[in-house]
Amino acid sequence: MKILYDHQAFTASRFGGVARYFYNLMVALQKKGIDVVLSVWFSNNHYLLSGSEFPTQPFRFFLGPMRTNMLFSQVNRLCSTIQLLRKNYDIFHPTFFHPYFLNFIGNKPFVMTYHDAIKDKFGERFGHLDNASKEQKKVLFDRATHIIAVSENTKNDLIQIFQLDPAKITVVYHATNFRDLVVPDTFQLDTPPSYLLYVGTRGSYKNFAPFLKAITPVLKKHTHIQFICGGGGDFNADEKQLIDSLGLSGRVIHYFINDLVLYRLYQHALAFVYPSLYEGFGIPILEAFATGCPVVLSNSSCFPEVAQDAALYFDPESEASMSEQIERIILDEPLRQSLRQKGFLRQQAFSPENMVNQTLNVYRRVVAQVS
Repeated sequence: MKILYDHQAFTASRFGGVARYFYNLMVALQKKGIDVVLSVWFSNNHYLLSGSEFPTQPFRFFLGPMRTNMLFSQVNRLCSTIQLLRKNYDIFHPTFFHPYFLNFIGNKPFVMTYHDAIKDKFGERFGHLDNASKEQKKVLFDRATHIIAVSENTKNDLIQIFQLDPAKITVVYHATNFRDLVVPDTFQLDTPPSYLLYVGTRGSYKNFAPFLKAITPVLKKHTHIQFICGGGGDFNADEKQLIDSLGLSGRVIHYFINDLVLYRLYQHALAFVYPSLYEGFGIPILEAFATGCPVVLSNSSCFPEVAQDAALYFDPESEASMSEQIERIILDEPLRQSLRQKGFLRQQAFSPENMVNQTLNVYRRVVAQVS
């Protein structure tokens, strides 16, 4: 079996959950002896450049970031189009929602992964990397041979928003490499003695600013507790102004991260907090579970499905609920220990092996279906 993946998630994205999902999937399939082809000529993607499995050429932003990315996206689209026209593959798996390939794929089967319904469910209320319209996606989903959803909640969103046959959708949960990550004992990280940890981007639906406002009284009451933000870029001017206005200067700290830094941040945190209003899955939950970090989550979208009883929950639109549960996790050491143990147990449902095998089963069913 030969699987062809395209350039979309890799051209302009240096990091990011979608690129990482596809990279980990492709590497794991190769290890199982599956013939994997990634049609990318040029990319600055960290995952591609840090490995040797899919050689690519990095590029400089000689026209500025936006124009340069647009240029190399067109060049890589040509690469993908050539591979599509050669027809030397069994299944095509596009990595995002641009419909360019429909003009070239003919009767070859293709599978799509739907990561979240944030834009399709809430429209322009939330900013989102996804710039494809519902109408574009509807055309793709109707034409697709099969669709992978990353949670039951996301599958239900697909059915409701796009009126799709449930039989056309298979749920395949995400996994994390943190389960098997080896962190050298010599790698130590300078962190505050006590802190809460937030990970990732902080805009719009991530609910960062409302959450920080809600827990400010708790942080001021417990002056030994810091608040660390891992990744997501340095604080912008608005965020710095917000932190200053809340009287939290020096208490809210940003860390640039890689896997080793992030692992240590989870490992030493009082708790990982995830106040998003909506997500398709939430890989940081699994990362926290794998490192023995207690988890405090929104009670929205897929979070209860993913974490079940291994997390403490709050209403992400209630200041009182957020502050109450953060106070509780700070004060209750037996609760934190219980969540650590439950997290270790819950992570067993999300092994990389399960994710790869279930995806491979989808591919095999598709090949059998069109044979």
